[in-house]
Amino acid sequence: MWIVVCSLFLLATSCFTGIEGTKKINLSREDRKLSNPSPEELFMKDLVAQPLKDWTNGKRFIAADDKALLVIVPQSGILPVAPDSVKGKVLEFIGVESKINAAGQINVGLQFTDHLYLYVYDTGKEFDYAMENLFSDQVPMLIDSDMVVQARNLLRGHKFWTRSPLWYDEEGNRIDGRKFVEVTVTDVEPGNLVFPLRLKILTPENQEVYMFMNYGNADNESRSFHNIFSLSDPRRHYPSIDDETWDHITRSRVKEGMTKEEVRLSLGNPSDSNTGHDYSQTLDIWSYENGRVLWFEDGRLVRIRQ
Repeated sequence: MWIVVCSLFLLATSCFTGIEGTKKINLSREDRKLSNPSPEELFMKDLVAQPLKDWTNGKRFIAADDKALLVIVPQSGILPVAPDSVKGKVLEFIGVESKINAAGQINVGLQFTDHLYLYVYDTGKEFDYAMENLFSDQVPMLIDSDMVVQARNLLRGHKFWTRSPLWYDEEGNRIDGRKFVEVTVTDVEPGNLVFPLRLKILTPENQEVYMFMNYGNADNESRSFHNIFSLSDPRRHYPSIDDETWDHITRSRVKEGMTKEEVRLSLGNPSDSNTGHDYSQTLDIWSYENGRVLWFEDGRLVRIRQ
């Protein structure tokens, strides 16, 4: 067995840049409220990726898909034939090497091994920049095993309320999910090519299903923790909604008589809407991307076209 380890030494210098004459900006109370992290964001604040400078030899990554071979290129190995599959394999980081690009710049290559082959990922980044700015969640199609463990330690055994009905079975097939219901996270596993974390959850009916999640807390990540879970029961904010209507909402269903707010809770905002008047009534038509069209009269749902 072999392991190739290549070390580069970084001479770092530091400097201080002063900023003078900057006018203080005072945020309004509402702005401060909006800029404050939510309880859900604070709950996941410790789930952070490591910069390359902090990686140690043996740091483990899981290949999310065989497409990883397009970027994590096999260089040599014990076996004479290059592997045609890496999905699910654990690849250990063993060092860095110099990669000279067409412009003559020296970039960093990351070395990994599965103890049969050496794989190299060309970061396309110069050494100094990569050491500070390349993080363990940015290697294409590799899942940082440490972050899976961190997420598991944060989430396993806790109860949350779902914000998303995107649930899956063990084989990865989409199933009918529910939102605004209390579930228990029983485990966190490596995810897939799109979402690095797969959460096993126990539903109110004691059914085991799965939800996928991103690492981060960014609003533009639709599957970040605060976009798919709530730490508190959302029902408390809607005491006027009766139990039957609330059950429809949790199942992303609508029925005649629902208000616009109830429909938004159930289906989200429409992709298009039109408003008009008919004598003394206000008429609204909401359209959704799946072809569903809803008609409202004076704010109440009166007709549904699936």
